[in-house]
Amino acid sequence: MDNWKMNQQPAGLPPPQEPLGALPADASARPAGPQPPSISAMINRTLAHWYVAVLVALAGVGFTVLVVQSRKPAYRSETVIFYREGVKATYLGPDGPDPLRTLSARLKETLLARSNLEKVVTEFNLFPDVLEKRGMVDAVDRLRLKITFKARSTDTFAISAEGETREQAQEVTQRLADILVEETTRMRRSQAKLTNEFLDAELKRAEQDVEKAEAELAAFLAQHPEFAAEQAAPGGAQTGAAIRAQERRTTGADPTLEALERQVPRLRARLTGKPEQAAPGSAGAPSPALVRQRDQAEQELATARRDLADKQSRFTEQHPDVRAAAARVSNAEAALRRAEEALILPPPPIVEVAATDEAEKAKIKSQLAALEREIAARRGAKKGNAADASETAKQIINTETEWSRLSREKARAQQRLADLEGKSFRAEMAASSEQGGYSAQIEVLDPAYRPSAPSSPSRLILAIGGLFMSIAAGIAAAAARGIVFDDRVYDMEDIDRMALAPVLVIVPAATRGSRGRRG
Repeated sequence: MDNWKMNQQPAGLPPPQEPLGALPADASARPAGPQPPSISAMINRTLAHWYVAVLVALAGVGFTVLVVQSRKPAYRSETVIFYREGVKATYLGPDGPDPLRTLSARLKETLLARSNLEKVVTEFNLFPDVLEKRGMVDAVDRLRLKITFKARSTDTFAISAEGETREQAQEVTQRLADILVEETTRMRRSQAKLTNEFLDAELKRAEQDVEKAEAELAAFLAQHPEFAAEQAAPGGAQTGAAIRAQERRTTGADPTLEALERQVPRLRARLTGKPEQAAPGSAGAPSPALVRQRDQAEQELATARRDLADKQSRFTEQHPDVRAAAARVSNAEAALRRAEEALILPPPPIVEVAATDEAEKAKIKSQLAALEREIAARRGAKKGNAADASETAKQIINTETEWSRLSREKARAQQRLADLEGKSFRAEMAASSEQGGYSAQIEVLDPAYRPSAPSSPSRLILAIGGLFMSIAAGIAAAAARGIVFDDRVYDMEDIDRMALAPVLVIVPAATRGSRGRRG
């Protein structure tokens, strides 16, 4: 055997210094512990399992062919809508919510509502297999995944939808835009109608409350006509003596004495027919509701002017936003003029309270004399030693309390009626603008177009990608099979990584020539 050599040691002879073809005898010269395979070893092991790579690649190519043949092209179309502000009555007041702040969310929820998408699925017969197997709910969910709604600005929005054909994508997208416009208009008109109905009902109830309060107050004045002079002034203005008595309340005066003093000018007015005039500057104050309405009108005008200045700095005078802001300023100015005119108080009417019957006059004189005597007695008494209130004083106090309560109820009912009348008027204006097309509208800026090419990847790109992924998966499978799961020895490096005992003999690979001469 001349192709290999064996190192043999006869008995009794010393071992040779270095075995032929063996590694160094020094164990320290060999790497300690298992070592990772080198790149060449990994390549050799991978190539040894080439059949695994071929099988995996063929399976991947077959799967790619099935995917490419079963995949249908998808087309996507898009339309752009614009929210245009119109001329409308801001019956919510200057502190009302900004419609543009939540406009995008409201439009998206309206577009993707199940009731609206069901119309599209039924009209275009979309997803018939899903409809047959799972029902309308799953078909609507499939359509919702193919619709995209995004805001390009605060008042411009884009709607896109995906279809199986060019015509279907265009028609579905256009239909979605039409449904959004129709539903938004219907919801605004329905809201305006509900607002009118609610305000009408509240207005009727407020009118009934005013009538009830006026009837109760009239019945009170029939029994106590001396209070009619105070009823003549707006808001139930009090006489000068009553006002002076109220000014003395802060000084700790006797409240019973004050009640008696307030009753004296009332009785004198019934005798003379001339009620005591109110002190200068003490005329009836304007209604708090009118003052609040004036303040709100001023705030609305300031807000409208700021909005107009902002729009004019960005757009031309013919832009819809500028025209709407100018109309809002005009409405706010008119509302402020009406509020200021309402604050102008008319002169108090003259009310006849004089008694005409002699017996009644005598009775009033007797009451007046008794009141003056009691007032003089209470004024002459020392502070803290005043006697308890008489029955007459208690009756006067109770009557004044009842008068104040009835006056407040009437004023409150009148204020509520005035507020509701203003709101009802503005709500009617808003409803009229909705019906006439002058309110905020949604318009289609760019109609849905017919796509020229599929939006999904073409079949060629899918085939090429699937081919490369199949080859990569085959190589990875062959490498895993040879490097991780194959424990056979292929070369000297495998033995070194096994960290076995020193190698005794290396048998070189046979050459083709020697194999040919064999036998």
